[in-house]
Amino acid sequence: MRKLLLIAAIAALTPAAANATTWVSVCADGKNFQYNQTIGGAGFLYLKTDKGIFQTARLAQTFANKVIVCGTVYANAPAGAEPITQVCADKQRDIITLRYQDPTKPASKVQDVGPYCSATVTVQP
Repeated sequence: MRKLLLIAAIAALTPAAANATTWVSVCADGKNFQYNQTIGGAGFLYLKTDKGIFQTARLAQTFANKVIVCGTVYANAPAGAEPITQVCADKQRDIITLRYQDPTKPASKVQDVGPYCSATVTVQP
């Protein structure tokens, strides 16, 4: 867990994060998953294995308000199409959720498919 927090601190110190708020969401129920999102900038997913912690994907922010921030993996959908899957951090409910849009139905509504894990969600200025 300390390593995950170290990664979050490093991400907060990157040039893109110098003047922006970063949300750091770490699963607190045993899943080795962390989602960091800089508001107006890049997001990153980290996974932990028995050999270390690895940045697994870069994300583009898709939504943000005072309670929830969401991002999707770059190239998650064809150019001009809506993202298929989004990861969201909810600081009010302390969870990480997934949202999904059926790629075979481009006009369909994005569905909240539910919690992925209980999480510690912090916002760093």
